[in-house]
Amino acid sequence: MGTLFLLITAILATLVLYLWARKVQLQKQLLEQQEENDRILSTAEDLRGRLSALQGRQKSGADGIGLDVLDRLFEQYYVYEGTENLQPRVLKEVRSLVEGLRGNGKLRQSLERSLNERHDQVMKRLRFAFPTLKEEDYLLYLFTAAGFSSTTISTLLEKDKPYVYNRLYRLKERIKGTEIADRDFLLAQLER
Repeated sequence: MGTLFLLITAILATLVLYLWARKVQLQKQLLEQQEENDRILSTAEDLRGRLSALQGRQKSGADGIGLDVLDRLFEQYYVYEGTENLQPRVLKEVRSLVEGLRGNGKLRQSLERSLNERHDQVMKRLRFAFPTLKEEDYLLYLFTAAGFSSTTISTLLEKDKPYVYNRLYRLKERIKGTEIADRDFLLAQLER
């Protein structure tokens, strides 16, 4: 009888420990997901700020990249405000924007076109002066010249901040080490 009691107690204790460990694991996963969501929302806020600043500085006739992004975000916010779907929908829209800037999509092309229009064809001049750069270096230059924060650039390039800082330093040094006529102009765009 005592052995049976100990066996049942051991089984119950194991079950309780398993359920407790599972609960801790789920809480950890939820916390990690929340941190990821917060990071994405922080990136979205930075993107929104930068894109609205870009929109404010655009010449007439330039495409409305900032306004389009804000419209998309605010539409999702308006539709789902006050519901449990608000955060997932806005996060989905932000992920869509991030992917649009990561890939070779319309959003990234619009950003490059806008930067070219506002800053004397800076990206065209960079691509002409340095035709052998990696695409990632062009993106790093584009995002930096557009004024994105290091956090946003890290997110968009899917790299850690130290990697971004290192690549940016090497890119600046490469530009400094040349004797091209646009050297000072290209470097000045990275210092804004």
